[in-house]
Amino acid sequence: MKRLFIPTLAALAVAACSGPEGWTVEGTVEDGEGRKMAVEGFNAGRWYVIDSVQIERGGSFAYHAPAPAAVAEVLRLNFDGRTIYFPVDSIDRLSIATDTAGFGTDYTLTGTPAAEKIVAIDRMIAAGVAAKGADGALADPELKQKLNEIAINDSTCIAAYYIINKNIGGRPLYDLSQRRDLGIVGAVAQRFADMRPDDARTKWLTQIYLAARRASNPAAATSGVTLEAQESGLIDITRFDNRGASQSLAEVAGKGGVTVLSFTNYDLENSPAYNVILADLHRRYAAQGLQIYQIAFDADEVEWKRKADNLPWITVWNSPVDGADVLMQYNVGTLPLTYVIDRNGTIAERVVDPAKLSAAVAKHI
Repeated sequence: MKRLFIPTLAALAVAACSGPEGWTVEGTVEDGEGRKMAVEGFNAGRWYVIDSVQIERGGSFAYHAPAPAAVAEVLRLNFDGRTIYFPVDSIDRLSIATDTAGFGTDYTLTGTPAAEKIVAIDRMIAAGVAAKGADGALADPELKQKLNEIAINDSTCIAAYYIINKNIGGRPLYDLSQRRDLGIVGAVAQRFADMRPDDARTKWLTQIYLAARRASNPAAATSGVTLEAQESGLIDITRFDNRGASQSLAEVAGKGGVTVLSFTNYDLENSPAYNVILADLHRRYAAQGLQIYQIAFDADEVEWKRKADNLPWITVWNSPVDGADVLMQYNVGTLPLTYVIDRNGTIAERVVDPAKLSAAVAKHI
């Protein structure tokens, strides 16, 4: 999928009508008859006009892209400077209902799970601004933590990309001069590098992350999305397991065997298949000292305990109160993610693809 980001979006506006029809956004803007809205795309920190759409009689409108979206995007409708954001992928069909008075603040957006997630993000931010003002929302650690969790657990990448590029009151939601914010941006950049290496946004995210990192630490690495865990050695994680016992990663990895450090979320669709791979590794190598330290980022502790109950390895819970620090420290951009720690307690490999985990572990047994 080696396409440049701008041409990919621009093609939606200029492709020949004889091609296959792509995604659609339609709906109503009451009291907007005869007026136009701009369809806008986002690229490297700026919004630009792709096309326009006319609001017809009764407030109805429909915009049909002449070709499917090559990559998942978040676009927006701009009506007199007020905007409604919506995600598109392939041949999605979305519906928006609003009016001229409430455009951008009072609307419904339906059609796909991604659309519902974008609406939830915007509602969350709007509620924060309504309660505390723009400055208060920007400084609200609880709001930021909730958004961090959505970004880290977003398997599609697109909601994470949307979150880290949000602005509140004209100021960026994620301040790259702040270590925690930079860590989340780095995690999203890593996810794009892992999952979408040919997406033009991957290069842009990596560039802004590294530029901000160099500004805060001139001695930082100059190429690639660098793992802090690899730079500073093993970083300890201490959490309570499903039986209430405190478990230290450093202690587990210090016993002289190979350790598999697993970052996961049991609610994810691919979690059962991933755990089958871990179970096979445990069966084959536990007698040779292999240990698995699995940290789960599930939202519900009771459900996590229920699912962890029959697992034969160490499983601990990272609660919302614990935050995303360990994800940033280990630069986890996608879940599940695995590290192989050798018999010396040193991080030996980072494994993104679970299918490659067995071969990676076998090299160090």
